[in-house]
Amino acid sequence: MSNLSEQHTELMNEDGYTQNSLAQAMKTPRAKISLYKTGKSVPNFKYLVAFVEFFNCSADYLIGLSDYPKRELLYKPIQPFNIRLRQILALKGKSQKALHETKHISWNTIHGWLTATSLPSIENLKKLADFLECSVDFILGRTDY
Repeated sequence: MSNLSEQHTELMNEDGYTQNSLAQAMKTPRAKISLYKTGKSVPNFKYLVAFVEFFNCSADYLIGLSDYPKRELLYKPIQPFNIRLRQILALKGKSQKALHETKHISWNTIHGWLTATSLPSIENLKKLADFLECSVDFILGRTDY
């Protein structure tokens, strides 16, 4: 099992959800929940966001960058990714070129994020957090750090 599937399962168990009950509560197919729980598939950005909001947990925890779910925090609403990425690049004094060169993310991918035509994968969120030296929750606009 991947960190993500382990964290996913832990949160479900803590709150007493089965695959069926979670699927109903989140209005998503049970088969999708099963694929994520068993590690046979990785959620996309939108599902990751839905899951961290549903369980009020840290995105960093869910994707394996933190050992603690931080469920006690009051998270801010998630910001539009393209706007947030531009803000953080400026705040950190980092360039798109440096992101491309150091993390080997294609120009087309970065352009898609900045123009709101695409969203990052979980792997790319991890790369962004490393590049920007911050948490994924900060990238999403959920925390101030």
